[in-house]
Amino acid sequence: MGLKETWRDGGTGIGLWCVISDPAVLEIAARAGFDYVTVDMQHGLNNWGTVNHSLRVLSTTGTTVLVRVPANREEYITRALDLCAAGVVVPMINTAKYAVAAVTACRYPAKVEGRPLGNRSFGPIWADLDDLPDTDVANDNAICVVQIETATAVENVEQIVRTPGLDAVYIGPYDLALGIGLGGQTYRESYVIRDTIQKVIDAANAAGIVAAMHCDGPEMAAYWHAHGARMLTSGLDSTVVNTAYRNLANDVRKEAKID
Repeated sequence: MGLKETWRDGGTGIGLWCVISDPAVLEIAARAGFDYVTVDMQHGLNNWGTVNHSLRVLSTTGTTVLVRVPANREEYITRALDLCAAGVVVPMINTAKYAVAAVTACRYPAKVEGRPLGNRSFGPIWADLDDLPDTDVANDNAICVVQIETATAVENVEQIVRTPGLDAVYIGPYDLALGIGLGGQTYRESYVIRDTIQKVIDAANAAGIVAAMHCDGPEMAAYWHAHGARMLTSGLDSTVVNTAYRNLANDVRKEAKID
């Protein structure tokens, strides 16, 4: 079952954030049991050259693949979807106007309540090898997630979450803490951060869309799942690899009694 189907059934998806650009590492991550992986093009090592190869590999894994695009630009969103990403995560969305721009870039024109649904141009890449995709099906399946990570976004969250066609709002807790003047703190130390995150989650749930949370591990994921989040990024691939390597080196030294 894909991530969007899980949400439609009222379920929760867990995922991994991927900054490493190597397709082999990404494939291992995608086959590890997560519901989704997000390929990060804003802060990660990925670029359009590596993403081209990576998405081709990831499309065979059965795991939902999202791309965090570098910015809220139509050409970035369209390019990611043309390369067969299931959806996009769009950073730094501060107002409903910018949420609308992200949503419409994800979808082809179609008549919904008398208005065009989107402005995505038609230019799929790998799909051209077989039958051309049905644009209505593509519109229904495309995932649009926008990030809430500034004080301005929190002020406008009630309008943002009611953007027609928006699937989820994604909370970047560390940038959000920075944006409200509490950089370096987390929900564990600051009730202001905790309450601000909860405000976003409650707004999303009230609007009938998914609240997504970027977490630093199982404990944080469990906490925010209990508080209403249904998309839980549970780690960063570079951190997972770093931790595994360090633990292995330490365990070998300990078992072999090597100083």
